[in-house]
Amino acid sequence: MQNFRQTLYLFLLITLVQSVHARTADFPSSFIFGVASAPGQVEDQLPDMWKEWGENGRIKSWTIEKNSVDRLKFWTEPQVEINLAKKLGAQSFRLGVDWGRVMPERGRFDEAAIDRYRDILKLIKAQNMKVMLTLMHHSVPKWVLKNGGWTNPQTKADFIFFSQRMFKEFAPDVDWWITFNEANVFVINSYVSGLWPPGKQGGVLSLLALGSIRGEAIRALDLMADAHNEIYEWAHAQSPKVKVGVAHNMAHYTARGFIDGISAWFANRTMNWRFPSRIEGKMDFFGFNYYGAEWLKGSGVDIDPAEEYSDAGRAIDVNGLYFLLHEIHRKFPKLEIIITENGIADEGDGIRGAYLVEHLLAVGQAIKDKVPVTGYYYWTLTDNLEWSDGYCPKFGIVGVDRATFGRKTRPSFELFQKIISRHSISEELRILEWAKVIAGQNKDRAFCRGADGITAFDQSVPKKLTSKDWRFTYPRR
Repeated sequence: MQNFRQTLYLFLLITLVQSVHARTADFPSSFIFGVASAPGQVEDQLPDMWKEWGENGRIKSWTIEKNSVDRLKFWTEPQVEINLAKKLGAQSFRLGVDWGRVMPERGRFDEAAIDRYRDILKLIKAQNMKVMLTLMHHSVPKWVLKNGGWTNPQTKADFIFFSQRMFKEFAPDVDWWITFNEANVFVINSYVSGLWPPGKQGGVLSLLALGSIRGEAIRALDLMADAHNEIYEWAHAQSPKVKVGVAHNMAHYTARGFIDGISAWFANRTMNWRFPSRIEGKMDFFGFNYYGAEWLKGSGVDIDPAEEYSDAGRAIDVNGLYFLLHEIHRKFPKLEIIITENGIADEGDGIRGAYLVEHLLAVGQAIKDKVPVTGYYYWTLTDNLEWSDGYCPKFGIVGVDRATFGRKTRPSFELFQKIISRHSISEELRILEWAKVIAGQNKDRAFCRGADGITAFDQSVPKKLTSKDWRFTYPRR
């Protein structure tokens, strides 16, 4: 039986070699590999808006998972994650400062919280990792939320006040500053779909932007852009060498038919490009979060049975990353590009390795094409709270026992460790990881998303891999 398996495996490898051109990637020694996280997803002892959202039954699996409120205990035990990142070989650690923890009331700072964040930053620096610090990552203080959140113009002044203090406190230990993580995603889920606090369901009309006529979500998005611009100018007046940018979510919006194509055009224009266009000239780098394609049907997202998806319902589209890297460079030719998030929910770890390899091959090719991509941050190190999706999607290259908080590395951890160490991807590595994908076809895997592309599940349901070949093909742009 073992000889048969070995023969079958060799046949599989030979078939793969014959059907796929040799593809490799070599990254410059200056290229930064890192991991990314967010305070609302990993910190314990955090009485934030997400804790209330979970207690109100708005976060999937919150009530059935153990120790939901503790998330990953990054506040009290940050060294666990930091040591894992060091073991991985990560050269940079992306984390955030929770605005509400540091500023529990308007105009009042919690000095002990500031000191604690400083200690965490120094723990990271002590491991010879660079720091990328996010100032707002999908969470606002509860007092801001109560006063209208980013639909209230006062929030801009409050956020600038908070941000300026953070720059003053942490500048010696921060290498890159992120003002906003995915401002576009935040306004969609907070003011359009109602999936996130405060739960407003404004619909498509809240995304209306016709001259001075702007919907609520667009007004909030533009207010965040204005805040970023003012923070950028202030920071550079204090220190001309400071590096300030954003982590902007972009998707490859696609559709099957003409009518759906109109929706894809609108989404691309609004979601991908409105925010960057409003902060043009006020970025030292373009931070770019990419998870895949969004197949649109009408005004919503569709789960297409012909496509392959992550456990979280994100359509895998490696070529889309390549397209968007070139498009970003075309629009902002003088900016370096940092992939501030890229990753996949894959509880069984059967496709994560190929996902990581193929996306990095796309990055490597873009670099060969003279696109100035200087870093890549994997989302995420350890399974955490995925906002209103709860604990069902498993994005980590490290699993966690939620009863004990014990960690267990997945095979993809060792793979990423190898890639970082070598700063390259070999043809053999690519073949081996794709062989795992083929071996998993027609077998059940976890899935945490409904057929409408929106509904999330408390617990995963079985779904089979498709036979689609989603590897990077170096498409003609």
